[in-house]
Amino acid sequence: MEAEMRYVIVGNGGAGLRAAQTLRKHDPQGEITVVDREPLPCYYRMRLPDYISGWRDRDSVFVVRDDFYAENGIRFLGGRTVVEVRAGEKTMLLESGEALPYDRLLLACGARPRKLDVPGSELDGVVYLRTLEQAEDIIRRGKEADSAVALGGGLLGVEMARAFNEMGLRTRYLIREDRFWPQMLDAEGSRLVERVLESKGIELLKEEGIEEVIGEEGRMKAVRTTSGRELPAGLLGVAIGVVSNLEFLEGSGLETDRGILVDDRLRSNLPDIYAAGDAAQALDRSSGEHRIVTSWLNAQRQGEIAAVNMSGGEAVLEGVVPYNVIVIYGLPVACIGLDLPPENEEYEVLTGDYPRDGKYRKLVLREGILVGATFIGEIGEARAAEELIRRGVDLSAWRDRLFLPGFDLRQLAKDANNP
Repeated sequence: MEAEMRYVIVGNGGAGLRAAQTLRKHDPQGEITVVDREPLPCYYRMRLPDYISGWRDRDSVFVVRDDFYAENGIRFLGGRTVVEVRAGEKTMLLESGEALPYDRLLLACGARPRKLDVPGSELDGVVYLRTLEQAEDIIRRGKEADSAVALGGGLLGVEMARAFNEMGLRTRYLIREDRFWPQMLDAEGSRLVERVLESKGIELLKEEGIEEVIGEEGRMKAVRTTSGRELPAGLLGVAIGVVSNLEFLEGSGLETDRGILVDDRLRSNLPDIYAAGDAAQALDRSSGEHRIVTSWLNAQRQGEIAAVNMSGGEAVLEGVVPYNVIVIYGLPVACIGLDLPPENEEYEVLTGDYPRDGKYRKLVLREGILVGATFIGEIGEARAAEELIRRGVDLSAWRDRLFLPGFDLRQLAKDANNP
């Protein structure tokens, strides 16, 4: 009788959970173990700001309940930390000293916030938002503060500013660049978002960073900006990027860059070890480079493809496509693929008569192929755009109709699936 396959998944986020679900579907008898440093069932990290601001209750943050794992025959080792992977022995070592053997291993170990490195950055009141525990800490602290500063020009930075503001705190939002989210939005798109933030009472300070966090008796009371301004604040929310959790892989023989390098089947350079999610560095179809794409959609897709291959099936990742969707005070924003391309003749940027009526629609083509898109105000076409980019669909035949009334990328995506 053939021995049951032992699958081990490091990480209980979007990639890890989807992988566990897929493994159980494809291998009903296999042993599945999920290890995560947090003791909680999988939850949506992108819902944490809404939980902080009171728009969601705690239960709505979770993807599955506590009993999900046992009901699906999945061994969940929560509150455990992996400290070493011994690929030659097909074993992982936990912080407790326990050795965990595997036949197939998925590293969906995620990322952590990049720390602010200035004098005073370790003071009480400097907070980060990645975990539910951190969200609950911010809620508690917010009740004792009357003002806050948010730092970071991307999605999490603006979400922290919004959450602080909705908690009733006077909020200043520091953006180190000259506009909001310049990595993904052009000037027109940034301006639409900035107007909404300012209309809600958030004070935007552009081209400002933090020089020092000022404190008293171990607790912060203000920040000094790079221009020399001193801003009183009881809370400082830092969102300046993330770093993949790779430290425990040192000496394992795995090839890493910013993440774990994988092929189109999510395989690493070592036999029977796969990676997915925020720790995996896969091919980006829109840029042609290997990169980490930190979105829930990509994490789930990668987790599923990795699991299919781990269980003996055949599945290929068509490529990762940056896919960022956020709703800021009722204004939906979606940025997909290479929506802010280099300024050269290879790319054609189409905006029709946008922006208009508080909405924006932008499509980026390269030799007729859709490689990027921005939607603000109406984002119903976002998933279709992601699919068209991922599949490399040529839109040349529709170029003159892309901005006509009634034209919708969803129909193109549907036609592409049913040639």
